[in-house]
Formats: sequence, C-alpha cells, structure tokens
Amino acid sequence: MKNGAVLLLVWASIAQTGCSEPQEIKQTNPVAVSVVVLDATEIRPSREFVARTAASAKADITPRIEAEIREILFTEGARVSQGELLIRLEDTRASADLQQADAELAAARAELDSATRNLKRGEEVSGKGFLSAADLDKLKDRFSAAESRLQAAQATVQKADTNLEYAEIRAPFDGWIGRLNYDVGAVVSPATGPITSVLVTDPVYVEFQVNEADFVSFRRRGTESAEAFSKSLGLYLTLPDGERYEQAGVLDFADVQTDASTGTVAMRAVFPNPDAVLVPGLYVTLRVEGQSGEARVLVPQVAVQETIEGKFVLAVDDQNQVAQRFIQTGAREGALLVVNSGLETGDRVIVEGLQKVRPGVTVSAVQKQIDPQTGALIQTGEASQ
Repeated sequence: MKNGAVLLLVWASIAQTGCSEPQEIKQTNPVAVSVVVLDATEIRPSREFVARTAASAKADITPRIEAEIREILFTEGARVSQGELLIRLEDTRASADLQQADAELAAARAELDSATRNLKRGEEVSGKGFLSAADLDKLKDRFSAAESRLQAAQATVQKADTNLEYAEIRAPFDGWIGRLNYDVGAVVSPATGPITSVLVTDPVYVEFQVNEADFVSFRRRGTESAEAFSKSLGLYLTLPDGERYEQAGVLDFADVQTDASTGTVAMRAVFPNPDAVLVPGLYVTLRVEGQSGEARVLVPQVAVQETIEGKFVLAVDDQNQVAQRFIQTGAREGALLVVNSGLETGDRVIVEGLQKVRPGVTVSAVQKQIDPQTGALIQTGEASQ
C-alpha cells in the first residue's frame, strides 16, 4: 500500500508539471525603428487644376500641288530645323509647266517689241500726214494688248516657278516632326490633308480651366494689378508618373469669354521644355501657388495610417514609448502632407518599422531625414533621444 501511495504522488507531481502554463517571455531589447522629426515649413496657399499640355506652335505640312511623293527626307519623331528639306514631290509636270510658261513669256516679249516698234513708226509718219488717226489708234491698241499679254505671261511664269518650288517641302520653323501619313509613291494634293506635322514644344503650353467666379475675382484687380498678380504666382506641374516637373511656369493667357456649357474660362500657362520631357496631349496636374504663406507642420505620407476612426501616426515620446496620435491632414506637398491638427513641431513619428510596434511599446529610435519630393529616407547616423 505504501508503494502505491508513493506512485500516486509521483504521477500527480508529473501531471502538475506538464500542465503548468509557460512563463511569459519579456522583451529584453527595444525594437529598432526609424523616425523623422517634424518641422514647420512655409506653405503658400495653392490650387490644383487638371490640365493638358499642347504645342506652342504647330504647322500641318500639307502639299500645295497635286503630285506623287518621290522622296521622304526626315525621320519620324526627330528634330528638324527651319528651312530643312523634308519631302520632295514629283516635279516633272511642274517643270514642263514652267518651260511652257517661259516660252509664252518669250513670245509675249517679242510681240510687245514688235508692237512698240510699229507704234513708234506710226507716230512718226502720222505727224507727217501719212497715217490716219484710226490706224494709229489700232497700233496703240495692239501695243496695249501686247503689254497685257506680257504681264499675263510673267504671272504664269511666276506661278509655274512657285509650283516647282512647292515640289520641295521644307520645315517652316525649328521643332519636332510627327508621324508620316503618306508613303513614297502616294499621290497627294491640298485636298488629301497633311502629310505630317511640325510642332514646337519648347516652350510648351499647359491649358486649364478656372470657374467663372475665380476669374471675375482675378479681373476685378484691374489689368495692371492682374498682370502683376499673375507674375507673382508660382506655377508647377505634377507629371502622370507622380513626379514633379523641375521647371516652373508663368501664366500666359486668359480667354475673353466663358464657356456657357461649363461656366469656366480657358487659361494657359507656359513652361520651358528644353529636354523635351513634356509632349503635347499629356494630362498633368497644375499647381498654382500664392506669393506668401504661413508656417505649417508637414508629416511624411509614409507615416500616416488610416482606420475607420480616422488617420493616425505612431509617434515616439520622450521615454521612447510609442503613442498613437490621430491627426487631420490637408494638401499634399510632394511626399509630405500638411498637418491641420494632431501634431506639432519637434514630434517624432515612425516611418520605418511600423509593423513591428504597437502603442505603449518601448523602442530604439533612429533619426532619419526624408526627401520632401521623393519620400526617400536618408540615414543621419544619429540615434534619436
């Protein structure tokens, strides 16, 4: 019996040991996270518009005579210079027309020379009474007719010579040449439409619409004040890939009437485009900034999270503990957001390691800087205290 009691005690001891809960493993090392210290930046009041780029000049290369395309001397999409030969048309007919016109001109000159001599003799003998007044009038009429025929022949030669020049099509100005609509061997004429187009894209136009109320407010300043105000504005573009265009633009044109169907006024800005980054037809975002602003706190977009309760960030306090801070944001400034409430200058917000922490956890914060345009983080080599 004693041995049985001992065995029961041993089994009970083993059962208690196997069923006991494991001890909670405590955090020994703080989680490493990257933080950015918030700073205030002057934010100018701004408006954004959906806009579209357009060539600042465009010429449709349309033939002025009916002829067959004999030679294409350009590469589609390439730069061309003013006066550069682009297309050579078949000039056989134009050459023949010019030769015929030259022959008619020579005949008209000969006829005029003959009429001039006859009129001169007639005037001489008429004074001596050997030629009647009626016959003299006939000589004068023939002289006038010969003069008219000479002028007509000269005009025909000029037209034929121009048509021969039209057989060679040259670039009207420096620019970019577009797609070819007809190939070698095609017969073209003014009625067939353009063979191609030449566009000027430096500078490039950016066209957009403003509502009539804003336009009226703009015009109330008066012509001189409105021009001075437009020159003080900062105009910037965001490209379709989300990147900001490096060149700034200026306001160039405002239409003199509103669009009755939309209640808007067409306006236009001009942007330098030396590297041909902008091509006509792009949809871009035009940002118009005022001349002065106020200091506002900016937070990296990468730090902002959102739930059904609203937007929030994870901030690190003076004791290196994580705290959840709900915020309200405004306009986007590159890779940053304007903070309307919830954060102040000097606050540290987590930008890397968000998935590894939660409110109340102690962390090891490494301070980094952020590129305000691209959002790229830059290591400073300093530990944030």
